[in-house]
Amino acid sequence: MYVEINGFIAKGTGQILVKKLAKNKSVVSCGYANGRAKDLFEIQEFGDASESEILNLIVSEKESNKIFDELFFFLELNKKKQGI
Repeated sequence: MYVEINGFIAKGTGQILVKKLAKNKSVVSCGYANGRAKDLFEIQEFGDASESEILNLIVSEKESNKIFDELFFFLELNKKKQGI
């Protein structure tokens, strides 16, 4: 069984995460796309919106909580305006 993990992340972190997660055998698929987000990040580059990236992972259900926790701390989601 597999689990999908998605989220908006700060621009520039998608490529770093893909390289980091590509080594993990529990990650079936990992990718990101460019986008814009409103009120998620400290810097608002386009009026009330800013550039962001959309992270998409498909992971083994058995390891999904561990991978999510690693992402949580790597992306510093415990700090204000770092992603969702």
